[in-house]
Amino acid sequence: MSIIIRNSQLNDETITSLNKLVDVDINASVAFKLMKIIKEISSIIEDKNKMEQMIIGKYSEKDEDGNLVQPKDDKGNVIPGGVSIKNMEEFSSEMEDFMSIENEIGYDRIDFEDLNLKTSRVKDLMKLEFLFN
Repeated sequence: MSIIIRNSQLNDETITSLNKLVDVDINASVAFKLMKIIKEISSIIEDKNKMEQMIIGKYSEKDEDGNLVQPKDDKGNVIPGGVSIKNMEEFSSEMEDFMSIENEIGYDRIDFEDLNLKTSRVKDLMKLEFLFN
């Protein structure tokens, strides 16, 4: 059975949580499997991030020179890292469709018991629930 992950479940925190799991003293065969899964997920996240930026660029307001218009707060201060979206409804719809895409990874889910973890952070495990039986 393959691992299915929606784009909405994938971000840099997913990789961080996976890397923390690999750093723990776990069964060598499970660790090797995790390393292969991490490589595949990293590639998917990289592609996902590029596509997100393309969607944001498509709907972002630009000035006459083609530069992104930065939004301002109520006091006229530029909001760092922000973008002005010209059609929020279309943007939200396209982004929602994109985030619902499922990615299939050709590995079986891992039996959680096989990890033999003595301790773990719930926050990390929640990011990785797609990985376990």
